[in-house]
Amino acid sequence: MWYRRAVFNSQFAATIILPLWLLIGRVFFGVILGWHYAIGLFLAPLLFVFLAVVATLTWARKRTRRSGAVSRMDAILLSFWYFAILCYGFFVVDSVHSEEPGTSIATKAFGQQFRDASFTIADISGGVIIVIALTTFWVVLVEYLVETRPHVVKSLTGLEDSELGWVSDGIELPSTDSPPQAAST
Repeated sequence: MWYRRAVFNSQFAATIILPLWLLIGRVFFGVILGWHYAIGLFLAPLLFVFLAVVATLTWARKRTRRSGAVSRMDAILLSFWYFAILCYGFFVVDSVHSEEPGTSIATKAFGQQFRDASFTIADISGGVIIVIALTTFWVVLVEYLVETRPHVVKSLTGLEDSELGWVSDGIELPSTDSPPQAAST
């Protein structure tokens, strides 16, 4: 449970720190900013928006705010997402000129012979970032809808309470079998 609380408390900080890590983190390790920096000028704000939307949807769930902890699925997805972003920033190879070999934090730390591995790990991390970002967004959105609008989710999907249980983590969902009673005057 402590880990889920830590992830909940770090979400908004991660929303700012992780895009900055991708944008300028390599400078602190002596890596020259080159063409990747130009791409980062586009990708960092996009990452910021995705992280902010996910953090806001997570925070908007009453159960999450009350417990001060994200769900187990949120904690797993967010942890992998954050780790992939950190890996990408560590291994991405940047160069100023096309004839230059390019460097990354990993090549600065382990030598230029690590350059090919650095390319491979950065490419894999980049793909993982995209897949996990989309997956996390949809999982958090479904969790939000199940908690705040269970009758809408049931009508759209046709799923029952027991089938929605993997998302709701024990939230007691109101029954939609009978319409609500009108208040008598």
